[in-house]
Parts: sequence; structure tokens; C-alpha cells
Amino acid sequence: MVADQVKILVVDDEETVRVLSQRILQTAGYDVITAANGKEALSVIADGDIAVVLLDIKMPGLSGMDVLGRINTDWPDLCVIMVTAVTDVQTAVAAMKLGAYDYITKPFDQGKMLARIRQAIIRWREYLQDKQQQAQLKQNITEQTKRMQEQFTELVNSMAREHKLLQQLASKQRHGSKSLLSGLPAELQKPIASVEEFREALLRILKKE
Repeated sequence: MVADQVKILVVDDEETVRVLSQRILQTAGYDVITAANGKEALSVIADGDIAVVLLDIKMPGLSGMDVLGRINTDWPDLCVIMVTAVTDVQTAVAAMKLGAYDYITKPFDQGKMLARIRQAIIRWREYLQDKQQQAQLKQNITEQTKRMQEQFTELVNSMAREHKLLQQLASKQRHGSKSLLSGLPAELQKPIASVEEFREALLRILKKE
């Protein structure tokens, strides 16, 4: 079930709303904690495993929008559902643009409330899975790129050593005989003093391919 292992924080300055919301959600199988204001809500979130925040927009002190801003900065993986009066839906829509997933209106319709929360949890889990997969893919690409760079550096160093040896042998050739370097690209036929010079010459050759 969607309710399994989902802890919801209900944040509202009205005690009757907190109690009603808690009863509805607990009956549906959710683990529910309540907070009476924004400061208390941030303290609860900081303590641990909250998955969903049911956040009232209008509260004294820290408003719901203030709390939403802190959540987006410090706990971006939390699913936030704003709670607002029917007359203040515009603010809820603005909150969604700032990172809230959805909103519900007071007074609550129990069935609609549970349906919206259930759907939000499902979609939010999908979002977090996609986010995790993208992060893993990015990490894999970074690690693969690093390995390729290390392999290329090792290859260049090895080729530079062999080229230096070839240069030494060519310098000892009998005058007038065909140079051992003659079969190499022009960039590698001239003396090369360092690995860095060899690498730059090799990159020039690869760019011409």
C-alpha cells in the first residue's frame, strides 16, 4: 500500500485542523506527526524521516511559504503539499511554482484529500527514483570519463617513451640511410623533448583524422 512506511507531517496553527487531519491520515494507515507553527515544523523535519509535509500557507511567524523555501533548500527530497482556503488558491499555485508538489483546500473533503495525497506520494516516489537514476548515470559517466583519461595518459606516456627510444636509435643511424622516424606522421618526425610535447603532437594528429 502507498501508506506503508510513509510518515506525514501536518503543519497548521489551528488545532482543530491538525487533529482532524491526523485522524483522517492515521485511519488511512499513515504515520502522522503534527506541528503548530513553521519553526516547530522545521525542527521536526530536521530530526528525521519525514516523507510528506502537509503545510498550511497562512500561519503566524514563519508562513507556509517561508517554510517551503527552507525545505526546498535543505530537504529537497520532501514532498510538500500546501493547504489553503478556497479563496487563496492563487497563492497555492504560486507555491507549486516554488517547489510544492500539490495543494488541497480547506474545508477538507476526506475522500479527495486522501486521493490527492496518495497520488502525490506515488508520483513523488517516481520522481525520486528518476532523480536517483539520473544521479547514478551522471556518476557512472564521470567515473568512466576519469578511467578513459587515465588510460589515455598511460598510453601517451608509454608511446612517448617508445618515441624517445626511437629518436635515440635514429640519431645513431648511419648518415644517408632511411630514418627510423620516416614512417611516422610529420608531427612525430621532429625531436620531441617531453611527454607534454608528445601529447600535444598526438592530439594534433588525432584532430586531423
